[in-house]
Amino acid sequence: MNVQAIAPRGERQGSWGLERLFNTADKDTIIRLRWPLVILSSYLLYYSPSHWLSPSQVQALLIIYLLSHTTLYFLGDRLFDSPYVYGPLLVFDTLVLLVVVEMGGTATPDFFVACLLTLVLSCICNDARGLLVVTLLAPLIYAYFAFSTSATVDPNTYLRLPFPFVISLFYGYFAQVERLRRAAREKSEQARRQQKAAEELRCQRERLEVLHEINTALASTIETGKILDGFLTRVLIHLPYAAMLVRLRNCVTGQLETAAVQGFAPQRLSTSKAAIEWIDRCVAEKNPLAVSNVFADSRLGDLELFKEEGLVALLALPLVAHQEALGCLTFLTREEHEFGAEEIDFLSTLAGQAALSIHHAQLYERSRQQGDELRHAHKVKDRFLKNVSSKLKTPLNVILGYMEMFGEGLLGEVTPLQEKAIVSVTRQAKELHGLIDTVLLVGNLEAESIHCEPHELNLWELIADLRSTYDQPSAKSITIHWDYAADLPTLLCDRSKVKHILKNLIENAIKFTDAGTVTIAFRYWVANQQLQVTISDSGIGISAEELPAIFERFRQGENSGGAGPRGGFGLGLYVVKKFLDALGGTIEVESHPGAGSTFTLRIPALTQAPEPGSRSESTR
Repeated sequence: MNVQAIAPRGERQGSWGLERLFNTADKDTIIRLRWPLVILSSYLLYYSPSHWLSPSQVQALLIIYLLSHTTLYFLGDRLFDSPYVYGPLLVFDTLVLLVVVEMGGTATPDFFVACLLTLVLSCICNDARGLLVVTLLAPLIYAYFAFSTSATVDPNTYLRLPFPFVISLFYGYFAQVERLRRAAREKSEQARRQQKAAEELRCQRERLEVLHEINTALASTIETGKILDGFLTRVLIHLPYAAMLVRLRNCVTGQLETAAVQGFAPQRLSTSKAAIEWIDRCVAEKNPLAVSNVFADSRLGDLELFKEEGLVALLALPLVAHQEALGCLTFLTREEHEFGAEEIDFLSTLAGQAALSIHHAQLYERSRQQGDELRHAHKVKDRFLKNVSSKLKTPLNVILGYMEMFGEGLLGEVTPLQEKAIVSVTRQAKELHGLIDTVLLVGNLEAESIHCEPHELNLWELIADLRSTYDQPSAKSITIHWDYAADLPTLLCDRSKVKHILKNLIENAIKFTDAGTVTIAFRYWVANQQLQVTISDSGIGISAEELPAIFERFRQGENSGGAGPRGGFGLGLYVVKKFLDALGGTIEVESHPGAGSTFTLRIPALTQAPEPGSRSESTR
């Protein structure tokens, strides 16, 4: 709340009236206040005996002194408000007063003390009321001491009595004027500082708004061309520049090339190659280059561009992101302009934001190109594998055909040793044939999307089919256990994919188990409508470090011996995972080195109709 608003009305008016007298050194007030001093000094000089001057000389001095005061009426009013006018006037009156008192020879020490104290007190008063108190009390106190300490009263004492009053009023007036002037200067300086601070806050707010809008534009796209167009457009809308130029380094040639221009025709750049080369220096030096007037600077050389477009000043800033110079950003104006340090810092911040966005866009473009190249190389590789595998199947089928003919004796009798060799060749040829089929399948999976064709799946028939394949005598000491319930239903599912998944997992279990057991357990959970198959073995197992990667292509554990007798390309589990994903199923693996592995797969499947139960068996 404003204190002045609750102050008594009379007090406010009185204070305002007194303070108003001292706002400026008024001409009429100075003349009126000086008259008592002139008159008293004249009386004191005229009536005091003088041993230095004759009466005519005293009269001449008085006339000159009075005329000097009269001259003030002819001076301009504004001169009196200047300390260069009333300052010399105060010095002159002080000297006159001292000369008059000294010439009279009747002044006592108490008079000098009274005058000095009055002068000091009137000058140190901080307000008009204090000056009024000093003005009234000074002559009274001096009179009291003058009359109480002297038995006889000198007539000159009566002339000296008003001097403390006049001194306090005259000198105190100028002291108050100077105090208020100083207070006004301080208020003006404070107001100027506040205005400057408010202006700086306004500028900072505007710059933050510009930064926010430009950052929003930069983040709205990832393409370099769109980033530059949006950036230049918004900068020229919000900031007082006539044109802008962006040059970026070509990733292949390493040369700086013009990437974006606004404010003038890009074709004009060909007429000022020397100037453009000078601007490009900021990229190598990584420092701003500022020119307030290109026509007064001989470093730029050819100035055809600036003459034709009416451009005068420029500021070139390097575009640096992660310590890498990407190019330069140039601001141009059509008038002479001195780029200050604060302005350069702000524009450098803008350039830094633009450089980061350009850097990210370039990284995105490079990664996109690399991705396209990798995808193309991947397609070429898959096409090559597919073609090679197809070509290999023809001679392999011929080899298998002849091996069967030899085995059946159609091409003549074979010895037991030859028969053993034929069996070995046939087995290896069939394994190679299976690998080729897997490679072709993987190629098809990569080239085409996987489609599931639900058909009736009789689990009893599927299990019987698998048992007929894997219950055959083996060279390994492996026991295969088949564990399934007597009431397995008929399901609706893609039979071929389920069979392929189970064959791959069973073959893996047999391949990585030298001796021991392999257990295949079937369960159907009616509540979840889910088929669960668990395939466990007591083989070599898989380490915890290798488990996350076993479903990737061409991945085999170190214990699998990809180049050893176990063979394989590392594609079986990859196909299993692909088919399970297509069926909407999942697979879990538990394994420890030397303790075997357990694969549990779950496939969603609807029930068609329950089949008559059969028995649970264990086969060796």
